[in-house]
Amino acid sequence: MTFAADILSLLFHPKEFFADASRTQSLKLPLIYTAVYGIFAAAVAYQVSAASAALIGMPDAAGVLGAVGAVTGFIMAFLIWVIVAAFFFVFVKFITHTTAGFKPFLSVTGYASLPILIGTVLMLLAGAVSPGIFDGWTGYLLNIVVLFWCMPIWIYGFAAAGNVPVRAVFTALLIPIIIMAAYTAYETYTTIESLKTLAATGGMNGMQISMQPPR
Repeated sequence: MTFAADILSLLFHPKEFFADASRTQSLKLPLIYTAVYGIFAAAVAYQVSAASAALIGMPDAAGVLGAVGAVTGFIMAFLIWVIVAAFFFVFVKFITHTTAGFKPFLSVTGYASLPILIGTVLMLLAGAVSPGIFDGWTGYLLNIVVLFWCMPIWIYGFAAAGNVPVRAVFTALLIPIIIMAAYTAYETYTTIESLKTLAATGGMNGMQISMQPPR
């Protein structure tokens, strides 16, 4: 199977992709997917951090804040990879009593970086054409779509990694996925409210900020 066919199988036929359970034992491709995602996450973080400089009345610091945001975004891609893998590992191990170690779960979680990468690229491209299109709740909806896209990868991947039934993995993942969706909603809400407050007060230096309503 070619590399392109592998990618299509992972994205749209994860059950077939993980029929070869040995895929869960390698970290090479998950590492590459996560690294590429980290690059695009850094680009998004740069834009957001640079834009925030104007919001807080420090336009001259846009470059510095953008660079710090970019580095942080890249590092966070790997940190979140490990944290999410550990999160899932605990739930799946507790529910299914699998004897599998942590490495296969880290591998499967890394494979799921691919649809997240696609969502990030889509956000960057759409934002370049229509700035602000994924602000607020529209961005949240995109995150939920990507979350549901990742679910089959996690479910079939963890089932193969732990040699446990798919139904048991699905049950084990319900709680962490609900928690992730709820946390993202809370984070979106607090961000919107913070920006509204900043706009109402005119920023730190009293400048007037034009805010578009969340879409």
